Amino acid sequence: MLLVLGFLSPAAGCIRVDARPDMRRARRLIAGRTGVEQSYDPETEASIEAMIRTRLEDGLTVEEAVQIAMLNNKRFQARVQEIGVARADLVQAGLLSNPSFGISPRFPEGGGRANLTLTMGQELADLWQIPLRRRLAEGALEEAVLRVARAANDLVFDVRRTCYEWLAFQRLEQAAQETLRLAETSLSVATHRFEAGDANQVDVNLARANVLEARARLIELRGMRRAARHEVGHLLGLARWEPRWTLQDAIPAEPLPPQDETDLIVFAMRERLDAQAAEREVHAAEDRVRREYRRVIPHFAVGWEWERVERRALPGRKLLADTARASVANGRLTAPSIQSRAERRRERSQIIDSLLGPTFDLTLPLWDQNQAQIAKARFQAVEARKRYEAILDDVARDVREALAAARSTEELVSFLREKGLPLAQAHVESAKRAYEAGQIDILNVVDAERRLIAQREAYIQAQRDHAVAMAQLRRALGGRLPPETEQTEPARSSPTEETTRP
Repeated sequence: MLLVLGFLSPAAGCIRVDARPDMRRARRLIAGRTGVEQSYDPETEASIEAMIRTRLEDGLTVEEAVQIAMLNNKRFQARVQEIGVARADLVQAGLLSNPSFGISPRFPEGGGRANLTLTMGQELADLWQIPLRRRLAEGALEEAVLRVARAANDLVFDVRRTCYEWLAFQRLEQAAQETLRLAETSLSVATHRFEAGDANQVDVNLARANVLEARARLIELRGMRRAARHEVGHLLGLARWEPRWTLQDAIPAEPLPPQDETDLIVFAMRERLDAQAAEREVHAAEDRVRREYRRVIPHFAVGWEWERVERRALPGRKLLADTARASVANGRLTAPSIQSRAERRRERSQIIDSLLGPTFDLTLPLWDQNQAQIAKARFQAVEARKRYEAILDDVARDVREALAAARSTEELVSFLREKGLPLAQAHVESAKRAYEAGQIDILNVVDAERRLIAQREAYIQAQRDHAVAMAQLRRALGGRLPPETEQTEPARSSPTEETTRP
């Protein structure tokens, strides 16, 4: 056993935890799901800041903001480390338990050579537990990769949503500035008509109140825009940077996918990372049942034991007394008997000096046969299957809700663009002409301007809501829209239903 352990020790010392291939696999998965080619890599972290500063110089687009978030968001960077933790657990799961070594010296009461016992043992239960431990750890590693990719998908959605809100507030602020100019023009017209005697003070006061409302709305929108900018900066990991960068982009008008609702749900059930992680958890729960069966005998060790027996110290020889006894026995002066070397060797060879033999240490499953843990693992396996089915229900709900929101917002954008805004603009122009001609009072003009303001804000908000709804639809589908030629197959409602006993 010493030779075997001596041979294996250098190999054990060469074991290292290398999570780089797993992290590369996670980055490829993220790129395929989100379209972001670069995501956080611990090996290139030192160059991230310089790259970000270069991109911030000319302003950011939404996709550039997404790219920066994937590289610089601290929470996402922390989540990536879970892959390294899972890889370390996998390496640990494949290692044998360290051998045990014991030494027990015991000293005789009357002096002499001490009793010495040496023992060494190796746990053998690892031989049938390591394969399942490794399989469980491999599943946990895959789940960690999926969790990181899902976190990336969520981060991309959050960045796009907050960027769309920031862009919407920028446009609302521009619309509010135009509204303020419109209100100031109406106030100027009302003032001139009042000075000409064609209007009264009430008209002027109403026009001035309209100007004040427009200014208050502009102040409110500026505050909302700043708050949205701070939220974007936080998601991009730039909360502690100087806020000198801007977002220069337009709210996208992305069309709906051509697939019907059923095809999208089936696609999402296959593509959603949380559903894949839940399915892996079902298989892991079934493996844990098998592991508990193998833990019926949790401990079985073999080894060897060497014992050197004690030896009492011989008392000192009394030569005078031995001579007297020998002389009395022989009737004359006689020297005491002395053992020859051969006699001493022969006598010593008949003494057992040490013992060596194998040892076996086994936990007998008499009172505890692990029935409770086996039953617990079975319940957890059923729980995992039910959670998987619940997640599939969540997938269907998320797709339906996101698709309904995208359809309604697309319809609203089209309606406001083609009918609502042109009608409100025409109403304001006709009301102004009628007021200048003295046919109506200023209250009608103010009402028309308010309707135009409401239509403009509703149109911008509808564009924002549609962009957010499309981002939410991508998220509900697993991070990407299906290709137009995508062929869908029904997803399984549950993984393997039976848990077999090994």
